[in-house]
Amino acid sequence: MTDRKLLHFLGSKIRESRTHAGLTQECLGELVGVHWKTIGCIERGIYPFSVTTFIRICQHLEVSPNRLIDGLPEPDTKRADRIKKALARKRRKPLNSAG
Repeated sequence: MTDRKLLHFLGSKIRESRTHAGLTQECLGELVGVHWKTIGCIERGIYPFSVTTFIRICQHLEVSPNRLIDGLPEPDTKRADRIKKALARKRRKPLNSAG
């Protein structure tokens, strides 16, 4: 899954939770400490945001971070396995000793 798709997924879950809580973007932004336009960009998945902002959003929406990321597809396991194997081979190679 691309970064953009991850942000869009998370943003839509944040929007859903915000509307369920009866909060406007302006209100959530004020609570979190960011501009309301930033909340809009987060909800549309066009603004990568910090972990601290994510935590504040969860706290003020009174929702578990797990609930917001629930439903994310699993990462590409084949790609992860290829990377792990390649890096394991690289670590096993002996260093050339000068001398």
